[in-house]
Amino acid sequence: MSYNSKYKVIYVMVIGAAMCCSVGFSQFRKTGTVGYTFLEIPVTARQAALRCAAGSLVKNSGQMALFVNPAVLGFQSRSSVSVSNSAWIADIQHYGAGLTVPGKRIGNFGLSLNYFDYGEIPRTELVSALGEYQRVGNYTAQSMSIGVSYGRQLTDRFAWGIRSKWVEERIHEFSSHNMLIDIGVLYYTGFHSLRIGGYIHNFGLDSRYVGDTFKMPTELRLSFAYDLLEKSQHFITLVGEVSHPSDNPEKIHAGIQYQIWNILRFYGGFQYPSDEDPYSVGFGLRMRGYTIDLALIPFGRFPSVFYVTLQKEF
Repeated sequence: MSYNSKYKVIYVMVIGAAMCCSVGFSQFRKTGTVGYTFLEIPVTARQAALRCAAGSLVKNSGQMALFVNPAVLGFQSRSSVSVSNSAWIADIQHYGAGLTVPGKRIGNFGLSLNYFDYGEIPRTELVSALGEYQRVGNYTAQSMSIGVSYGRQLTDRFAWGIRSKWVEERIHEFSSHNMLIDIGVLYYTGFHSLRIGGYIHNFGLDSRYVGDTFKMPTELRLSFAYDLLEKSQHFITLVGEVSHPSDNPEKIHAGIQYQIWNILRFYGGFQYPSDEDPYSVGFGLRMRGYTIDLALIPFGRFPSVFYVTLQKEF
């Protein structure tokens, strides 16, 4: 790809994003009108600690590349396997897993799992015309996404990626499923270490649940990353992202990563607007190919959410 072609790609991406955002501001807000909203929740600890501003963060991305901009996968050079867990609000358990495999000239591949277990919920039935109910046992509910990702680096500065996801939600004996697509690009601008990316999440046809049709949580995101400090022992990276979801107002996400000796990492993140969870913090330790990341998201009046991710690179 020539430099002129690459600039055209970025130009079209930015113009398209601006058009989508301008349309979004002029239309009625459709808050709470989409399904599969579990797909909007961060999966990995590093992603959560940076408050979802990780769409242009490349170095040691690993599993995170399977849940943010799929173009990030194109710049990965090592295989990795990882698992994540978070204890979400209301005793909901959130699990994630990923595998990335570099394919050299043909591109890189990845498999991912995003799974929510809502536990056992009391089941009741109406027993009188007066509105009396009695408990007749429990039922369960789950949400799951299985993804196959592909990313390819076309030049030393440009990569693109695509992800196909099978999504299913189940409540008791009722279920709904669909196939969704993520697609994105990532570009090193040549201005110091600045890289910018753009991607669309959860694009797909409307789905159906118990006879009712609902739309997908489609989201357009523009991101950047910039290494503010690059020294042998200290490394500071600033990240930012603007998201345009189909069911909520636009949001600004920002984060900072401070790395020491390529061993210790500290994270901080912020998003606006936000009702209960504007901030996040995290910590990472990387040794001998193993990485463990921890993240904490305070939720105001609700219990804080704690993330842990364990990753192994080969």
